[in-house]
Amino acid sequence: MFLALWYYLRGYVMIKVKGFALERFMNMLSYKGVYLWDVNRNGSYIQMKVGRGTLEIVESCSDKTGCILEIEAFGGMPAQIGRFKGRGVLLYGFLVFVIGLYGLSSFIWSMEVEGNKRVLEEELLSYCKEEGIYPGVLKRKVSAEALTKNILIRFPDISWVSVGVNGTSLEIQVAETIQKTEVIDKEIPMSIIATQKGVIMKMVAQRGTPLVKEGDVVEEGDVLISSDVIIGEEGQEQHTQQVRSEGSVMARIWKEEIGEIPFAYEEKIYTKETEINWILSVFGKEIDFITPKLEGMADKEILEEKKFEIGDFSLPVGVIKEEYYPYIVEERSHSEEEAQILLEKELNQKMESGLSTNGQIEKITIDYQLYGDRIVGKAIGSIIEEIGQSKEEELNGWEQPKDVSEQNTVE
Repeated sequence: MFLALWYYLRGYVMIKVKGFALERFMNMLSYKGVYLWDVNRNGSYIQMKVGRGTLEIVESCSDKTGCILEIEAFGGMPAQIGRFKGRGVLLYGFLVFVIGLYGLSSFIWSMEVEGNKRVLEEELLSYCKEEGIYPGVLKRKVSAEALTKNILIRFPDISWVSVGVNGTSLEIQVAETIQKTEVIDKEIPMSIIATQKGVIMKMVAQRGTPLVKEGDVVEEGDVLISSDVIIGEEGQEQHTQQVRSEGSVMARIWKEEIGEIPFAYEEKIYTKETEINWILSVFGKEIDFITPKLEGMADKEILEEKKFEIGDFSLPVGVIKEEYYPYIVEERSHSEEEAQILLEKELNQKMESGLSTNGQIEKITIDYQLYGDRIVGKAIGSIIEEIGQSKEEELNGWEQPKDVSEQNTVE
């Protein structure tokens, strides 16, 4: 990259070489230390670029190998300056541009983070800013070694960091530690209690003492599987020991949802013609010189974001390409049947939301009511769901469930 930049400043020549000894010609140039780049072989000839100062050596090698040399163009800084002869203002502006470009390449203009999952990119970039490293800082103020060390100290979830400067971009690559498996302390006594009201459908007690059975009606907060376990055979001395209860309790619960759908609604009708808009981005700020003149409303989509680059140098200047989709809004209306279908779908989705992995819907009953400009629905769903939840507590005795004969229904 630096050689190419050097030859750009000193000037280069684009040449085309023909002949039967092209490989010998290339080997001779390499032996004499001539730097070649942008080499492109096309059938019986080769195109390439060489430094302007090495043109005499190239011509000598072509004569010795019997190859035909053609000069296609001169490029680089000298050629550019030659175009400005008699145009002092343009030459001065070009020199200012080159000096400004060199100055801009001395700064960090973008920061990228790769490899992170648990650690948020925003947190890493915020910490870098605390350390004085942010877009717009001089590259010479960035110590990759110090930043690497500080990130490892600051973020315990990161086990490896690589910080590097690529052009005007600071790249931070991280590897996170292996997430530790949650360890459950089975020595802490816990009971399993009901999270809501329901009728027990299935009980599996793996550890602890079950206090309910299938068909029992339980209220929210009732103990389902107690942490108290009786140790000892019947007829002999017994004692109570508290353990961490484990098990699953499935119950029939009832869930209620309400929704409504208005008959009148608005629909977007898109026109066939779209408009393209270009925005200039400078130092993160967007400058929109010419906004498309649109009649009415339009949706907008960003099609492309491109930053200007020179070699490996990424400039803080770019363009954003947007496309506008004009549309008009028309008033529409649902029939009663259409609105009822939409409402039923909405209520079913509400019922399904929040279900556990093993939860399932038995039945949904929906009552519809018309209210002038809308239809309102009230859904009651019968659901089989897990209602057991572990809770650490000191028990003063077992809480017995209610007798089914006393309460046979759950509202």
